[in-house]
Amino acid sequence: MSLIINKKSKIMELQKVTLVMIPAEELEFLKHTQHEILQQLKQLERSGPGGIPVKNITAKEFMAAIRICRTKFDRLVSMNKIRIIKKKRKIYVPVSEVERYFNDPRIQ
Repeated sequence: MSLIINKKSKIMELQKVTLVMIPAEELEFLKHTQHEILQQLKQLERSGPGGIPVKNITAKEFMAAIRICRTKFDRLVSMNKIRIIKKKRKIYVPVSEVERYFNDPRIQ
C-alpha cells in the first residue's frame, strides 16, 4: 500500500492495480458471453411468470415505472395522452406507453 500527501496535507491511499493478460480469443469469448447474458436479462425483464411476454402492465406498475402519482396518471388518461385498457375494474397500460411517455414531446 502506498501513501501520498496532497497539498492540503491529507493522507490519501492509492489503490493497487492488477493487470491481467489474456489471449484475444478468450477476451472475445467473454465479450460474447456477456452480451448473451445481457440479452437474456432483457428478455426476462419483458417476460412475466412462466416466461410469457408481457404486453400490458397495471396502472400502478405504469405509475411506478415513470414515477408519477395517481392524479397525474388520471390527468394523462383524461387528456388522451396515454392509452389504457379497462378490464372489469382493472386498468392496464400497454408496455409501449412507458417508452412513448419519455419520447413523445406532446406528453408533459
